[in-house]
This record gives sequence, structure tokens and C-alpha cells, in this order.
Amino acid sequence: MRLFRPLLLSLALLAPTAFADEPYQVELILFQQTGDAVLASQPAPDDWARGAQPPSADSARPTALDAQANKLKETEGFRVLMHKAWRQDIGETPVTIALSEGKKQDGHFPVEGTVTLSQQRFIDAKTEFWINRFDQEGLLAGSQRMNQDVALKNSVLAYLDHPSLGMLIKVSPLNARPAQPNPAELEEQQIQQQEQQAPGATPPSGGFDAPPSAPVEGEPAPSTQDE
Repeated sequence: MRLFRPLLLSLALLAPTAFADEPYQVELILFQQTGDAVLASQPAPDDWARGAQPPSADSARPTALDAQANKLKETEGFRVLMHKAWRQDIGETPVTIALSEGKKQDGHFPVEGTVTLSQQRFIDAKTEFWINRFDQEGLLAGSQRMNQDVALKNSVLAYLDHPSLGMLIKVSPLNARPAQPNPAELEEQQIQQQEQQAPGATPPSGGFDAPPSAPVEGEPAPSTQDE
């Protein structure tokens, strides 16, 4: 049996882990940085959402990054363009959400983009946003584009950089559960427990490592001084 233990442990480590869809709170802040806007070579495409839908009305969540948003608003040269939070089920299959802000003109919003989320070891997020400018006739005249990928850890705020834009994004599990032990670690713990309980591993009583026995009532305690 001992010969097969290393094989079992290695197979457990190599076995793929399946991630069921779990509910998360997703929150992002998109903001304009100081300095001149860096325009993309092409304006936002008409199919910027690529069929993605916005979060449902009942999935909206209270924002938790208000302190960060207020700090940006109070800092000269920064402007918050979008601040949204919603509930999203995330699993191995990528899901894309369309987000927008402002009044629609010429088939576009002042701020529009998509977030694609999937769960592997971390939460993989792919973001693509367009900050649009319109001329006096309401026609699309130019766009800034932010296209960033990031691996997100649970409940850890991440910053995405851009020459003239920035984003803060955070995903937090809504049904947090105690972490389950790794199968390989559990197998190793069981092996160690069995070896500790094996005969001769540790003397249950007596032996050099055993504490001195308590004196019997009515008998003098053993002397600890050299005679």
C-alpha cells in the first residue's frame, strides 16, 4: 500500500477541479485621469456589446466602494465616469455583461462597455470600455478605449491602468463557505495519523518520555535527590 501512496497523491493533485456557478458581488469604478484624453484610432463600434445584456434590475447591489469613489471625486483632475455594483453568478463558462452610463445618442452611450467573468483558479475578468465624444449634431466623433484583462482574488480590490483612464474592480463571494481541504493534503494527514498510532511509535505509558506516575495514597512520594 505504501508504494501506491505517492501515486495516489500525485493523481489527486493533477485531477481537475470543477467550479460550480457561485454568486458574487461585482463592483467597478471607471474614472478619467488627469491629463489629455488618449483617443483610440477608431471610435466605438456599433456592436460594442456583441449581444451581451446588462444586469437585471433585481441583481443591483448597494455599492461598497463609496469611500474610494468619493476620494476620486475630491481629487483635482479625476472624474468618476461609472460606479456600479451587481450580483453575478460566476463559473467556468465565461459570462459577459454590458454596462452603460448616460443618455444614448447616435446608437451609443457616453460610457459603454463589457465585462467578461469566469472562474478558474482566480476570477478572470476581461474588460473593454469606450468613453465616447459627440459633436454638436449628436454624432459620434471619437472614443477612448480601455481594454484590460486581470485575474482577481476574492474580495481584493484591483486597479487597472490606462494612459488617460483607470478602473477599480472587486469581486466578493456572497455565499462564503469554509475552505475544503485539498484531497492530497487530506490523504497525507490520514497517513500521518495512522503512522502515529502504529505500535511502537509513541509509548502510551511508561518509557523514557512518559511523565512520572502519581504516588499511591499512603505511600511516600519517590525522592528526586541523588542518594
